[in-house]
Amino acid sequence: MNFEIATAGKSALNFMESYSEGETIGETVEVFENTVYLKTDHDDLICLTSKDVKAPMNLNLNAPVDFLKLDCVSKKVIRTPTGLKLKTIVFDTKNSKIYPTTKDYKMKNGLQNRILFVVDEINLLDTLGSILDNHSPFFNELSYAIRTISESTQKRDLMKLSNQLSSIVGLGNGFTPSGDDFIVGFLFCLKRILLHTNHKGAKFVIIGNTNWASKKFIDYSQNGIVIEPLEMFVNFLLSGENETEFPLMDLIQVGKSSGIDASIGAIIATLFVFDNNFRNLILAKLNFLK
Repeated sequence: MNFEIATAGKSALNFMESYSEGETIGETVEVFENTVYLKTDHDDLICLTSKDVKAPMNLNLNAPVDFLKLDCVSKKVIRTPTGLKLKTIVFDTKNSKIYPTTKDYKMKNGLQNRILFVVDEINLLDTLGSILDNHSPFFNELSYAIRTISESTQKRDLMKLSNQLSSIVGLGNGFTPSGDDFIVGFLFCLKRILLHTNHKGAKFVIIGNTNWASKKFIDYSQNGIVIEPLEMFVNFLLSGENETEFPLMDLIQVGKSSGIDASIGAIIATLFVFDNNFRNLILAKLNFLK
């Protein structure tokens, strides 16, 4: 059985190219209807998906596939001359378009207005099960952590952030819990902001109990490796790019609540450049202030 990879993320290709033809790359660790996560022997993640969401670590198939109906569970992944295979299932990257790595967009005027606009739009959404769901059993713990994270961010006290972010690892609903998705959005956006400061070399050590794939997403976010909808959303926030498309709408389609949770993380990261009054305003609008 052969499948064409329509779009190949550059990171995924780099991970694959570190192995020789016929060599075992790794194995499948999670299988869902539309997505399979591969864990390489070098502890890298490659995401095989029939969804259209592009990312540096993704291999996007050119047609719908139900992976649950294929024999993909706990299978060795073998390098082929033009891609990879799981036993008799071949995935060919020979004619794939390459999804580029992250570009850096400079921050532009209007950030405050864009944040307020996005927050108002988020408040119109169904946030059930997300980090904003105040009926969730996780809400009080998450909202307390977000208040402390936002305070350290606004005060530029970066030394505290590793521990504060680590406190919400694995917290929340879903395969990638709300706390993890928040961290991904937060770190990706904050690192973009820090590129334009004397803190651009800052690294955050995030530890905690979560699944392997979610941990990799957190690790990758510090290196600019995230899904395209999150990248476009952060580009919109910081620079006004993609303004006519309003990328929040694409981001919130990701997962049951992953997109919303990541967007909140990105918004909180922008408080690095604002005063405490604006921080309190945003926290109040998002119902995180008691």
